[in-house]
Amino acid sequence: MGSGLIRGGPPISVALFRMTFGILWLDLALQKAPWVINDGHRFGWLYGFIWTEIKNPTFEFYKSFLHDIVLPNFNTFGYLTFFNEMFFGISLLLGCFTVLGGIGGALFQVNIMLGAYSVPGEWYWVWPLLIFPQLVFAHTRAGRTVGIDRLLYDRLAGEAEPAGIRKLLLWLV
Repeated sequence: MGSGLIRGGPPISVALFRMTFGILWLDLALQKAPWVINDGHRFGWLYGFIWTEIKNPTFEFYKSFLHDIVLPNFNTFGYLTFFNEMFFGISLLLGCFTVLGGIGGALFQVNIMLGAYSVPGEWYWVWPLLIFPQLVFAHTRAGRTVGIDRLLYDRLAGEAEPAGIRKLLLWLV
């Protein structure tokens, strides 16, 4: 049924949707890149949005986390945000370690939802639309269709029962 980069994976429509999410993540990352200065702060609009989340908390524990841990260590969290979002974008766009990119991206969106849910103007219904597709990409191993995961899987699968690092890598692709 199909060959090369499409054989054995989900439908091409899922792969195209995965790639679109990858572009979304890359766009988000580049808006918060370390070289983007906004109101005197690096990482674009991230600093201002964290303050908006603090002023409109959904959960008091998360407000405390943002105020007491994230803001005093903003550069560290800014780099973590930028590099995580770049990883999710590259993973989903290229279909490389899509299970990790999909699960990580979904969990990252849950994290953002905890802070942004009560922010005026944020759409509460957008969170399922941002979280669940990424879980679908991971579950269906969407990188095996028009993605690097297909090539990695073919190379790693072999005939012998996988073990150790090979077994882990097979799970991630």
